[in-house]
Amino acid sequence: MKKRRNRGKNGKTVGNGSISKTRNSGRISVIWLLLAVVVAVSLTVGACALWLPDRAPALLGSAKEITSAPAGVQEYTGATQVTMIPTVSQTRELVGNASGTVTEDMSSQGLTSGKTAMKVNGVSVVALATATPMYRDLATGDKGDDVLALNNELARLGLPASAKSTTYTWNTSQGVKQLMSAAGNTSDGSLPLTDVLWIPAASVRVGEWAGTVGATVAGGSVVGKVPGSVTKFSIQNGQPSELDRTVTLIGQTATLKAGTPKWMTPSSAPKSPPHRNSSHSPATCSPQVWKPACSL
Repeated sequence: MKKRRNRGKNGKTVGNGSISKTRNSGRISVIWLLLAVVVAVSLTVGACALWLPDRAPALLGSAKEITSAPAGVQEYTGATQVTMIPTVSQTRELVGNASGTVTEDMSSQGLTSGKTAMKVNGVSVVALATATPMYRDLATGDKGDDVLALNNELARLGLPASAKSTTYTWNTSQGVKQLMSAAGNTSDGSLPLTDVLWIPAASVRVGEWAGTVGATVAGGSVVGKVPGSVTKFSIQNGQPSELDRTVTLIGQTATLKAGTPKWMTPSSAPKSPPHRNSSHSPATCSPQVWKPACSL
């Protein structure tokens, strides 16, 4: 068998082995070129990544200034459950000083200081709530604690008087004149004991009452009784508060002063007492700063 030969441009014979070598050399050159291009591109990208400034993603961008926000309103009363133990005073007896027949009875709505309680033989008997009970006739020049109590009560009623004075002055007599004149009595400024009925508070409810129309009364006898009233409260499970607290019990409102978890003063206590058989009364209390109301 004869081998086939190829002739080149110069007429020389060239074998197949030389052609293969030439082709392989061309392929290698192309590969190196591609590698060089890839390396150059990689270097360029790397340089750009190093030299160009970083840009944070939109989600990680700087926060915007907040100028408004939604707001809601929620009421807080601060109410707490407490148990209140009332202290009730004893029943008080009302001793009359006039003698005779009761011709008019004004006790149906209770007795009020400065107002007529009843009429005996047509003369008004005026109820008076003085710190010291009236026990004698009084006139200008008299002195004593009973006079001081009379002056203070006349002043509280808005009548002429020498408030805080232990002397029965001309001002005192003018106040007595006006008091008795309003009740329908004539007065020279002195105060007969028979014309007054001492009561323990400015306004009281009468339980038992003997001064009914047609009844006969005698000086020094009991004409009525005033039921006991609340004088103070014990807050059984209360805690001291830095604020005054408002308590409402049986429709009456009083103030429990800051730092006093146990006792209320008589002047702050409700006037209407709870049922005598009920010694514990649950209530809720809340600070005044939120203007709450405590209730049963």
